Amino acid sequence: MTCIHSLEEYRLISNEEYFARFGEIEAALEEIRIEWDKETPGQKQEEIKKLEEKVKGYPDWMKIHLLSFCMKAGNDKETARRLLDVVLNADYAQVGEYNKLSHYWQISTAIFENKQLESFEAEFRLARLYKELFQSFAAVLGAKGRKYIPAAERNKNLVFVFSSQVLGMLHAPTKTLLDRCYVLQKYMRKRVLTVNTAMQIPRKGAAPFFEMKDSVYNAEYLTKTELEYKGEHFAFLQCEDDMPNLDTIVSLAKLVVTQKPEFLLNIGGSDICADICGLFVPEITVSTVFSKLPFSCGEYQIVDKELTEEDVAILRELEVKKENVKRTLFTFSFKEQEHHFTKEQLGFREEQFVLLIVGWRLDEEISDEFLQMLDSVCRKDARIVAAFMGKYQNYEESIKKYPLLAANSRCLGAQEDALAVTECMDLYVNPKRNGGGSSVAEALYKGLPAVTLPVGDVSAAAGESFRVADYGEMAETILHFASDEDYYERMSRLAEERAEQLMDSKNSFCGVIDELEQDMN
Repeated sequence: MTCIHSLEEYRLISNEEYFARFGEIEAALEEIRIEWDKETPGQKQEEIKKLEEKVKGYPDWMKIHLLSFCMKAGNDKETARRLLDVVLNADYAQVGEYNKLSHYWQISTAIFENKQLESFEAEFRLARLYKELFQSFAAVLGAKGRKYIPAAERNKNLVFVFSSQVLGMLHAPTKTLLDRCYVLQKYMRKRVLTVNTAMQIPRKGAAPFFEMKDSVYNAEYLTKTELEYKGEHFAFLQCEDDMPNLDTIVSLAKLVVTQKPEFLLNIGGSDICADICGLFVPEITVSTVFSKLPFSCGEYQIVDKELTEEDVAILRELEVKKENVKRTLFTFSFKEQEHHFTKEQLGFREEQFVLLIVGWRLDEEISDEFLQMLDSVCRKDARIVAAFMGKYQNYEESIKKYPLLAANSRCLGAQEDALAVTECMDLYVNPKRNGGGSSVAEALYKGLPAVTLPVGDVSAAAGESFRVADYGEMAETILHFASDEDYYERMSRLAEERAEQLMDSKNSFCGVIDELEQDMN
């Protein structure tokens, strides 16, 4: 409690001084979290409630910072909802549009990475915040409502494809971008201009937020004028890393009005720049977290899910008609395999049954419950071992609580040639999380069956045949795969068949674009 009382001194300092001392304040909050983690769950929740009550009289910008700490320290979806209410209701004189946009990205990223924070109430508020910010930026630029260039004047052979981040073939959204551009240009005979709007977690407007996330920006792409993929070349431009820059948004909108593309394709959503340009020609947003709706105020959307009543409510908030949301199978493309390894080269014995766990956010995605499940299957079958591939900085610390699992697992880290590693494994195993669709598609392509809970992108990509109800059933299924060769071979063939579907962008994507072209024209 001494640490909490020490926060009182920060209440009286200016915003500028607070930000100047931000590192010091973050360290103080981390001390509080360490104290709380030593207490029982009930005691910890009481301390969080006390702090939430304490900050009610604080300025909004400071309240947001301390509530973001409470949200992450407590892994509590109700705190996430309350935090969003503060951001939504904050006085724009204290917390301006750029600050609120920064908070939108920080909160949505936190919820994406931690499913314990996820709720319809939070998703609905994120949709409301996004719409308000889009309308605010559009109003500043004098863009009021959709005023499409007439269909007869638009160039049926030209499409603009917008993405908020472009990095390379190790980046799943970039692979999605290139794959969709390839289909548009190779099979649908469209000329494609690709734009990186650099709107992914923009730095402008960054305001105090606990454990603030940064985006990755590749400045080398500023000099690129085209992207190449599978022999196709796409015109390309990248915005400077100072978005949302109003002059840049105006320039892109003028480019749309001048070039008159048939439509815009927005890869991923949450892109105010793309949505403003989508006021002049129809905009189709492709959800990259395809088990969820994208946040976009564009007129059309493509998802890979049945719409629920909650989805319809969010669409209504975004002012998107549910009949303008089309469903199609989300498809994948892979970075070309360059190597072939053996199990021994990766640190395993040939006779071992290797479970593959993949992710770029494994520190957030792997829970003690999941590790306990892995530990239990290792205890029941001595052949079973685990391989973690991706980013897992806390692997050593997390795994030491489970000595048997620690002795029977390896962290392979980030791998440039994911397919080469994957083909040496035996079974893809997925923790409870949102993302990961690309990695399970790679596993299925290599004939690995998958085991996943019925939530998130991995579940949507893998399909019903590879879903289990909970971690208890997951453990039983893993043991079944390891012990029953006939069952394994049967499910391996199903995996390869599913992979064929997941790689057929030509049919699935062309079909839905043809349907939308008819609607918009």
